[in-house]
Amino acid sequence: MKEHGVLRDKKKAIWVGVFIISAVFYLLWYLQDGIILTEDAPSYINMTSDREPGYCSFLWILRVIFGTNIYLHVAVILQCLIAALAATALTYSLKKRFELNWLISIGILVIQYGITLLNRFVAQRRYSYFNSIETEGIAYSLWVFFFLSLLGILYDKNKKSILTAAIWAVVLISIRKQMLVTLPLIFLCILYVRFMDKRKWYLVLAEAILVVVLSYVGVVFVDCSYNLVSRGVFEQHTGDSSFILGTEIYLADVEMADAMEDEQHKEIFLEIMRRADEKQYNLAYAGKGWHNIEDHYSLSYDRIKFDIVNVVVREYQEKNGIPQEQWEEYYHEVAGTLMKELLPESIPNLIKLFFCNVIHGMITTVLKVHPVLNWGALFLYVAYISVFVFLCRKQSYKMVSASALPFAAITLISILGTVGLTSITIYCQMRYMLYNTPLFYQAGLIMLVEGWKIFESKKEQ
Repeated sequence: MKEHGVLRDKKKAIWVGVFIISAVFYLLWYLQDGIILTEDAPSYINMTSDREPGYCSFLWILRVIFGTNIYLHVAVILQCLIAALAATALTYSLKKRFELNWLISIGILVIQYGITLLNRFVAQRRYSYFNSIETEGIAYSLWVFFFLSLLGILYDKNKKSILTAAIWAVVLISIRKQMLVTLPLIFLCILYVRFMDKRKWYLVLAEAILVVVLSYVGVVFVDCSYNLVSRGVFEQHTGDSSFILGTEIYLADVEMADAMEDEQHKEIFLEIMRRADEKQYNLAYAGKGWHNIEDHYSLSYDRIKFDIVNVVVREYQEKNGIPQEQWEEYYHEVAGTLMKELLPESIPNLIKLFFCNVIHGMITTVLKVHPVLNWGALFLYVAYISVFVFLCRKQSYKMVSASALPFAAITLISILGTVGLTSITIYCQMRYMLYNTPLFYQAGLIMLVEGWKIFESKKEQ
């Protein structure tokens, strides 16, 4: 009994050590680079009505507790510590679930660190999101906890995992609407485990739909409650009313103004288009091929939003004497109307851009877009699927206590869902794709370990 207690304490000490090492790793970038205030940071700090409530509330709570002088420092330190906790929890969970040795477990941890290394040294922005005022600073880590809950549904088949997955989904969607992908993932996981248990199909479907609907109702309730407290109105944030306007402006042409009924909106639209054309922020200037389109779109998107649309509407408000307290409401009224009016004629080009986005997003999830690395990404996906099919054919799930196959399958589905959903609304830049990057390599590594076990068992026979 005493030896067992000593062994247990030793294991705890090891995992505490892993957390400390992880904390040092993530805090290192904060100590070196300080706080990174991104272009989106002011909108979260000022709690503008177009932002989801989650990250705004996080910053507001810290501002109330710690004051305006140091709360941003507290925010990034917390983000780094949460990232360390997520890396430790993921490594511990995968090691325990798949009975990994310490060498493979270290590989799992190093892969998790890879998100930060990619952001710091490979991505265009060259900084770690964990020390930046940006939703990814906390959402990357919470995504890990969500995914561990999905694995709990797939492997443990318990209601606790369904509940925790739903809670994490509500939190994540309240931080970024891109995280709506969490709901179909929960839906599919519930369907899989219940059908495997040979439950009646209509009961399975009813349970999955109920969980998703209740989760979405929770998201709406959080959103409306936040706006009730912060603005006195029980309604959702205004950003949802114009979320693809920047993309539509990129795809639009001036002839679309002919279908607009409101003369004020038409005037604003034509001025936006004039400035976008002047800066060549339009699909017409993109060149041929998916890569040229995607590259030009990614460079133009933020500039359209921040340098043109926001500026033109603000100038119009000042010119026409609109009271400053009405500016934000008026902006979203104009943006939402323009989005609806431009949508019908934008659909053909939106479909074209969608497929360009998907190609770019699939590559960016596993590598960086480059003429050579593009083929490397294709090889990685083919290899991943090939190993998956091999393990299925060999029925590896009968030879190990927990097969990597469900983990690998839900990871690939998550990649497809994330890329697809992001491609509809915005361009697939690296920070949106990195949620699944470590999971892809971790699932791939564990599948290889499982394949090796099959090889070893056949040798022994």
